[in-house]
Amino acid sequence: MVNAAVHHHAKQIFLYLLSGGTGAVVEIVSYLLLLRLGMWYITASVIAFFLSNATAFALHKYIVFKKPNDFLRHLKGHLTVEGFNFLVTNLLLFIFVEYTQLGEEWSKILTMGLGASWNFLLFKFLVFV
Repeated sequence: MVNAAVHHHAKQIFLYLLSGGTGAVVEIVSYLLLLRLGMWYITASVIAFFLSNATAFALHKYIVFKKPNDFLRHLKGHLTVEGFNFLVTNLLLFIFVEYTQLGEEWSKILTMGLGASWNFLLFKFLVFV
């Protein structure tokens, strides 16, 4: 019984990391591309954030948590969590870029990691229930 529960959660965490990694790749690649095109780092971050979250929502909903029903309820919960993440990570990005020596690229990577650190629990217990 315990072994089955551990296996289920381990598989779900693995899929979450894989789907989150896919979203992170979408975010960092689009962010860096937009920076290279001369876009301001905050604008680039906003666009990259929305692209990655559309990707992550679909992967989390249908692959990780396997919740094909209640699309609008899950979307509302996902947008609420991501709205919080959006505000906090962009505030941190601004602080890191403007007040440390990390630079735009490393600051973005750091803020993405910080945001991902609390997302699994928020999605599992608040959104896809």
